[in-house]
Amino acid sequence: MKSNAIRAAAVLVLAGIGSLATAQKLSGDAKKAVDALSKNQQPTLQTLDQKVSYAVGIDVLENLSQAGLQVDLLAFLRGAIDGYDSTRTKLVNKAETEAIFAQFQSAMAERQKKQAEAAASVNIEAGKSFMEAERGKPGMNITESGLMYEAIILGEGARPTAESTVKVNYEGTLIDGTKFDSSYDRGQPAQFPLGGVIRGWTEGLQLMPVGSTFRFIIPADLAYGNNAPPGSPIKPGSTLVFKVELLEIVEK
Repeated sequence: MKSNAIRAAAVLVLAGIGSLATAQKLSGDAKKAVDALSKNQQPTLQTLDQKVSYAVGIDVLENLSQAGLQVDLLAFLRGAIDGYDSTRTKLVNKAETEAIFAQFQSAMAERQKKQAEAAASVNIEAGKSFMEAERGKPGMNITESGLMYEAIILGEGARPTAESTVKVNYEGTLIDGTKFDSSYDRGQPAQFPLGGVIRGWTEGLQLMPVGSTFRFIIPADLAYGNNAPPGSPIKPGSTLVFKVELLEIVEK
């Protein structure tokens, strides 16, 4: 926000505080705080309580803004004062407050869903272009589901089934080469049941004899779809690339 916009916002806030002070019957600390803010006085930040109070104000409003709420500062201040002073009449009761929060959470979830779908559509198209470029390479295969694979090393062992537990080494990257996971980096193979992984892995590893190393290109609908793992570089709609070395079918 530019400085002139900040000043304009400050004027509006102070005007709102001033109108609140004259329109509402405030008492004690609440009236002192409103009077001080309306005169643009700086708060004292000496005690821990004062510092935490100020920090909470920043944190709450920043989080609300990031969540997409257009904060009405006058309503926010009235709510803060009414919450501080238990003798004041609340504009909404507890049941209404809970209903408001539920409505806001629903609106946020819908907004996030639309944002994820918009981002996913871009990534899905990028994945299609990448797979189309890979399709004609020597040794590349594609299954009916759309899974693409090539055998780097073709082993001679048994092939797992969908009910098997396997031990593998692997490296996963995005189509731009960004690495998001690697058992090699951890220095330890991974072990898991094929029924508990993404569909592309469940299908792809059943094509591998033990001792093989395959490269898989897994479209989003066989990977995580629009539900990217939290905190991962994987984005909604991402096509994933894996190099997988099948070490062992683990006996139960």
